[in-house]
Amino acid sequence: MSKRRFVGAILIVMALLVMLIPAAEADAETSASAFSIKSGELVKYSGSDTVVTIPDTVTSIGRSAFENNTNVEKIVLSNSVKQIRPYAFWGCDNLKTVTLGKGLTTIGDYAFINCTGLETMTIPANVTSIGIQSFANCQRLEDITIPYQVMDIREDAFDGDYLLNIHCEEGSYADKYAKEFYERQKNMVVYNNTGTTTGTTVQKPSSVPADGVYSGADIEAQENGQSAHVSGGADVEQEEANGVIGSTNVVGNEAYVFFRQMGIPVIGDDSGIASAEVVTGRDRLDQIAAESAYGPQSISSTGDAVVYAEGVIPERAHYRETSYTALSLPEDTREIGRFAYARSGVQQAILAQGIERIDYAAFYHCDNLSTVELPDSVKSVEAKAFAHTPWVDAFLTGDTSVSDSDFLVSGGVLVAYRGTKGQVTVPEGVRVIAGEAFADHKEIKAITLPTTLEAINDRAFAGCTLMDVSYQGDLLSEDLVEETVSMQTMSRGPAAEAGKRSPYLFWITAGILMVGGCICIFKEKY
Repeated sequence: MSKRRFVGAILIVMALLVMLIPAAEADAETSASAFSIKSGELVKYSGSDTVVTIPDTVTSIGRSAFENNTNVEKIVLSNSVKQIRPYAFWGCDNLKTVTLGKGLTTIGDYAFINCTGLETMTIPANVTSIGIQSFANCQRLEDITIPYQVMDIREDAFDGDYLLNIHCEEGSYADKYAKEFYERQKNMVVYNNTGTTTGTTVQKPSSVPADGVYSGADIEAQENGQSAHVSGGADVEQEEANGVIGSTNVVGNEAYVFFRQMGIPVIGDDSGIASAEVVTGRDRLDQIAAESAYGPQSISSTGDAVVYAEGVIPERAHYRETSYTALSLPEDTREIGRFAYARSGVQQAILAQGIERIDYAAFYHCDNLSTVELPDSVKSVEAKAFAHTPWVDAFLTGDTSVSDSDFLVSGGVLVAYRGTKGQVTVPEGVRVIAGEAFADHKEIKAITLPTTLEAINDRAFAGCTLMDVSYQGDLLSEDLVEETVSMQTMSRGPAAEAGKRSPYLFWITAGILMVGGCICIFKEKY
């Protein structure tokens, strides 16, 4: 056999071998190599997969095994996993779904802290304890189901989770915990700044021994409600002595401001409210220290009575008031604050002309809210403002009585989208795109925005992978629209798929080898 024929034959054999290698098996081998397992403990996961299934040989998820992994979006734990050790999933910003196995008994301290994408969780029946700040600062965690078997939940396990609703059996330990948690939740003073993120990064407690047994000042401070991340490592008493009323910390890509439970001077205005007055109590700090869209709020205090100026319904004004069914707003209302009516009994929200801003989660989980009418004065509707209301839920499930199109629009505000197309044209007349209106619609590759568009709210396109944005209006600059959408979306264009192996690669390689082999053989023959 000549050399040319020999080379051709070799190429053809190689082509056949490549065709026999299943792409899925090659991927599985790559994934398996990403697990570092020692004596049944997953010590470290070093892969870049978005979906990770824990092998059956793993009995515990090790300390910091997935810490700061920003690729993983879904974790499936096998039934063999009995323990999740401290910091196991610390800072997994994009982790949205976790399936816990039936064999799990312990969720360690700080296990899921700062998992800002986590939305729901079901705790299996064998779990008996949920550790210190194990789900703290999971700012999108909305629902968790806790079985009656759980008899140990640390008080600060869900610190900062202002969306959280706990599902449990009446009379259980979790039920008692939930009632106390809801009272703390009303007064949570963690703020999600969408502006400049300045401050110190959240750090782990400094005195945490390797065996996970806690002692010393750090844990004592946490048990007293002064978590280490609140002070950013500085001495709490010293900060208060120096007049520090709070501190800013960066969690993921968002800044949080933590305020102390102490009196704060209130700056007066032209109405004659004295600037020396002091309002105390954490339940009022948000109205005092935070600035609304219209500048500092003016508040006067006479005993327990608080008078709010500036036309703002304050944060959590009627939070969890299920008896509050008829919405009644002052005539001069311009802004409805964060969580103002969340989980209340409000049935209708027919808002009058003049309202300009509806803040984050203002009507979140109002389970009886089936009718909403927004005026055309509204300039901003933030994320989750109407999430989990019958009005939005009915629309998303296809109810044509709410809207006969794929767009839920009221008063020129696009609140939600339910389509499945790759190319979307937002209808003319839409002035404002609400926060999270298109969130996680990864199928959308191109979008045309209307000429009437005036504002795109934060996270309107969160989780999308848009490649083309078209806007021909003159109310906003085209560059501003492009920049705003780009900042909200995930990696755009083909780069978003980088790192994902295509099964077609095997066939392309095999085809090239086969053609090359045939050319060598037939050239020699003819």
